[in-house]
Amino acid sequence: MSLDEAALLDDVRSRLFAPSSPARTIGAELELIPIHTETHAAVRIDDPHLPSSSRIVRRVAERQGWREASADGSAPSWDLPDGARISFEPGGQIEISSAPQSSCSGLIASLQNIVSMLSDAAAEEDIELLSAGADPYNGIDSVPLQLAAERYLRMTRYLAGRGEFGIRMMRQTAALQISVEHGPRPLDRWRLLNALAPYIIAIFANSPRYGGRDTGHASYRTHFWRNLDESRTGIPFRESDPAAAYTRFALGAGTLRAENGAGEFHPFASLLHAPETAMSDWHFHLSTLFPEIRPKEYFEVRSADAIAASDLAAPLVFVTGLVYDDDATMRALDVLGAPDEKMLVIAGRDGLRDNDLSARAREVIDVAIEGASRLPDEYLSDAHKEHAARWLRDRVR
Repeated sequence: MSLDEAALLDDVRSRLFAPSSPARTIGAELELIPIHTETHAAVRIDDPHLPSSSRIVRRVAERQGWREASADGSAPSWDLPDGARISFEPGGQIEISSAPQSSCSGLIASLQNIVSMLSDAAAEEDIELLSAGADPYNGIDSVPLQLAAERYLRMTRYLAGRGEFGIRMMRQTAALQISVEHGPRPLDRWRLLNALAPYIIAIFANSPRYGGRDTGHASYRTHFWRNLDESRTGIPFRESDPAAAYTRFALGAGTLRAENGAGEFHPFASLLHAPETAMSDWHFHLSTLFPEIRPKEYFEVRSADAIAASDLAAPLVFVTGLVYDDDATMRALDVLGAPDEKMLVIAGRDGLRDNDLSARAREVIDVAIEGASRLPDEYLSDAHKEHAARWLRDRVR
């Protein structure tokens, strides 16, 4: 059976923008870039001659009782007792994906503990796990695709046809992604998070170097994202009907499953009336879109460069203080105004060097810190609130 736009819009409304409970559930994905300490060469997932990242994770897993798994002939992954998962990105980056947590401080402690164990094991092999938005040492030629899953093979073909930035993003960047509930008023939260995206980029920018050189960008990772494929990135926000706007955005994005014999890809809209197109194709397509804020059964905040585990409280307190305190949400909406995609370039290039952006970032940080102060101690400890407040205020001095 074929699909029609009305059915897809209904799917987006009912799943991606549906109200949820007022719970303060929080999740995160943190990526790390493994490099050999002495040579600064990128570490492979598997390497017959040198220490590899899979060997490092496997060593910790054996000590901790983590369960190893693999899928579709790709690299191994590990399931942890608390529901977290460790896997690899296409260039060998290590990804730590938390389970949803009812406590932000519990999430911070869990991620810090995992990173500490992995870093200690890596150090035994003279490997460093970098917390940076982009590989500061290596060019793309020295970092091959290391995952053989069909998703990544198709994505490589798709992005390679659009220039150099997509492949670099896949293999040489690392981010912190934060997931929050839709909440009882999902459209307000969607507006807030999209308006926040440039400020998250600027405040947590952590990739000024790439391939052994200074780039002039606060977040060179953001530069990759702004140039890889505008049909599936950015801020697809419209005030009047956010769900309809997101559906149109998704329909216009190139689909990895519409490759013709000439290696050309077409928008998902071109598949709508094909009898073989199923809702599962639509759901797969949605998973290949990379806006700054991605709607799923929760909202995924994708704008922050990877950050040192010791400072994870800063971005997590910043986001939860704004999202999970109603007064802070309303104040932040007033401070930020409407989401503005044009600010993404300024935020990535200039970061907090931009005076206007920096001034508004100070206001938003104050609102976030006040909002976090009202969250209960069992959700967010005083120690984490204080660490975040110091870190955030130092950034905008």
